[in-house]
Amino acid sequence: MLKHDHILCAYRSPFGITPQVHWARPGITLDEAIDGFKPALPPEFRRYGVICLNGHPVPRKNWHRVRPKSPSPGRPVELSFSLPPRGGDGGGKKVFAFIASIALSLATGWVLAGNMASKWGLAAFKAGSAAAFAAAAGIQVVGALLITALSPSPKSDNQSDRWRNEGTASLRGNVLDPNGAIPRVLGERKIFPPLGTEPLTYFDGADEIVEAAYVLAGPHRLTDIRIGAASAYDTPGVEIETREGWPGDRPLWLLRRQSRTEAPQAELTPHQVDSEDASLLDPTLDLSLTVPQPQVLATWDKPDEHQVQMIFAQGLNFEGGSTKLRVPVRIRMRQRGTTAWRNLPELHFQGASLRQMRSTIRLVWTEEAATPAAATSEGWVEARRNCPDQAVSPAEGGWTADDAFGAAGDAWMDASNLGTTGVTGVTLDRYTATIHLDPALWPPGRWEIEITRGAVFTQASYSAAAYTVNGSVWALFGYRDPATPRIAMSRNMIADALILLRSVSIWNETPIVPGDMAIVAIRARNKQLDRVSVVAGGWVPDWDGEAWRDWAVTDNPAPHLRDIYAGRLNADALPAELVDTAGLVAWRDECSAKDWRVNAVIEDQGAAAAAAIVASCGYGQPYASEIWGVVVDRDTSEEAPVQLFTPRNSAEFSWRRAMPRLPDGLRVNFRDAAIDYEARQITVLRPGGSPRGVLEQVDYEGLVTEDEVRARARYDLAQPRHRGTYYSLTAPAEAIVCRRGSLVAVQHDQIERHGATARVATVWLNTEGLVAALDLEADVPLISRPSWAAIADLSTVGDVSLIGALSAALVRRADGSSTIHPLIGDGDSDKIVFATPANPDGIKEGTLVSVGLHGRETLRCKVLDIEPRDDLQATLTLVDEANEVHHDG
Repeated sequence: MLKHDHILCAYRSPFGITPQVHWARPGITLDEAIDGFKPALPPEFRRYGVICLNGHPVPRKNWHRVRPKSPSPGRPVELSFSLPPRGGDGGGKKVFAFIASIALSLATGWVLAGNMASKWGLAAFKAGSAAAFAAAAGIQVVGALLITALSPSPKSDNQSDRWRNEGTASLRGNVLDPNGAIPRVLGERKIFPPLGTEPLTYFDGADEIVEAAYVLAGPHRLTDIRIGAASAYDTPGVEIETREGWPGDRPLWLLRRQSRTEAPQAELTPHQVDSEDASLLDPTLDLSLTVPQPQVLATWDKPDEHQVQMIFAQGLNFEGGSTKLRVPVRIRMRQRGTTAWRNLPELHFQGASLRQMRSTIRLVWTEEAATPAAATSEGWVEARRNCPDQAVSPAEGGWTADDAFGAAGDAWMDASNLGTTGVTGVTLDRYTATIHLDPALWPPGRWEIEITRGAVFTQASYSAAAYTVNGSVWALFGYRDPATPRIAMSRNMIADALILLRSVSIWNETPIVPGDMAIVAIRARNKQLDRVSVVAGGWVPDWDGEAWRDWAVTDNPAPHLRDIYAGRLNADALPAELVDTAGLVAWRDECSAKDWRVNAVIEDQGAAAAAAIVASCGYGQPYASEIWGVVVDRDTSEEAPVQLFTPRNSAEFSWRRAMPRLPDGLRVNFRDAAIDYEARQITVLRPGGSPRGVLEQVDYEGLVTEDEVRARARYDLAQPRHRGTYYSLTAPAEAIVCRRGSLVAVQHDQIERHGATARVATVWLNTEGLVAALDLEADVPLISRPSWAAIADLSTVGDVSLIGALSAALVRRADGSSTIHPLIGDGDSDKIVFATPANPDGIKEGTLVSVGLHGRETLRCKVLDIEPRDDLQATLTLVDEANEVHHDG
């Protein structure tokens, strides 16, 4: 029974099967928790043990201070106690792998017990359920491959968005954060690139224009640009400009401005009127709330222009007819951090339309004088620098613009008095009211903008010269007659809802500086840019026979791995001399021959994670030591081991056999190039697996065809089946002859009872100068037994397993190579005779020889890990050569 108010403590001995569980009371220190967990914890735990609080290790020096809090719903508190394996001072990586494998085993058992249901409330994960078994399989196999495989699965470590790059629901959904990672395509893939800067949306007459720039890291070949499913080049109203991302690329001509946008989408509220008499203010509300309420906006820092974009959402009309209506708008501004407001001219918008009407107020910081202009019948028809107060109570409602907008001449400007108007700094047209702000009078910076609309009235009832409606001055932003507050015109049957759509600061600067970024620039008229995609191929320097300088779009993994190590996009690139050029060139040729390819999107990944994906697509793993390259897991059946390890040059040999419960198959998610890189899932079964059995889910990155996905999945399923044994040994400094991934040979009596090793004491040559025999410094077992056909009486055979057996010797020559030679003779002897004389090169006194049954002279292994220790020692972890993994299934 789960004790919700206690702390769960769990400990499992290094070779135990069942974890031991203890419930500790909250508030005790970790030291006290150890005392309460005895005798389950070993005596040496205080000195060598590790305590993790909800998965986070707690430093030993703080054990007496840390007091875990009580658990609460949704916030469990768990302590895990572990004792790292000892027996050497340099086993850092080995210890990590061991602890990780224990954690996987614990987690698997925990899931199978149905604890996902109890801990997270997931009803599907009940004990023994198919979901629980599937979850357990996922923990066991995928996690184990990441820890112990020679070539882990090509998985992305960015799991926060498993199917990233799906496109977005709106244009602004994928704008890069400041200093955010820019995606890079390795090979060629369809990608939904992020916006490199905020898009600029504005009105151009009755049309809406969107300008956007999408970016990728480094140079890319750009083809098949699409908006949704349609080709962008065939979409009316769309202009496109691209830059591949080379140094020295020309500046963009299509996009010349950058912007920051806020979308208040708030209504500029009109007067709130009585439901029965729409010329009276609503008597049920406080009077201050019945008058139009201002909206406050703000510019960003020092824009060249700020736009207030508005729409009359239902048009502007009276009873749906042709009566022209006017809506006045007042704006005032103040610099952020100040209190004094400065008034701009009052503006009038006029219309008689049922359709949506778009309009913009532009605030432009410029020294240029504005040319007087105004719309004649629809749009922005009037600007006023002075409006008188009304003469009746309350005697208010006037408005005086800042002196910067004129001091003499007519107090208004419309189409009839452009030659005599005293209003300066304003230009009006059908869709736009442009107000010029002299930087000397309106210092660039951050400005707050307050905007308010007034009462609607008819154009026929209005006099611009007198500022009167129906012959008298009205407080259009207030009311008349405090006893029965009323407005100039009844709001009955009027459609005039005015919406603040966007507040946009604009700088007259190119939004994207070309160079080292591929750019897709788009200007679209009346078109949503919801899912912009492009087939992008990352340009990379390929091998031209002499150097990495042949720029190409290639899906061969080798050039991409080399570019990750030492290319321009790596902020801490390796010097060229530290890159294993010969090894990468050889791997490049092998990838071409075996059709190993990478077509991956690297998004928000570090260089190490990107290198791991690329290497795994070529059945390898990054190698970083004295040189940087790749370790490839290939069929090495025709290759000779690079090193021989025996009890004479190694110590502390041990082995352990993992016996995982393997899934019946993998359910693989990948991007299928055959269906336009859409997400697809296929099931790959191991030999003998059942589609109704336990299937583990995995995502492959970089593989985009069904054939390569199936091949990789079969390989991943074969690794735990054929490489379930892990060997460990300690060797002196000569261990550096091999490296991770190298093929080595091991001889030890723990793995071959008919084998032995010795060093050469004397080399015997025949008359032709070939090695005929070797004297050894110790006896070795020689076996030469007759075949089945030569045995007359089977009862005389002491060991039927040796029928037809023949000994052979593996000789490690001076240059590090190894050769195998069948031997003559039977019985223990310190002299071996070659069945066929051998080349003497590299065979001399002191040469190491391993003798065993022919074909089993040594155990052939691959180096999984090398961990340095003190005194020039190293601990090697090996796995079986197991060439079956390349042909299984």
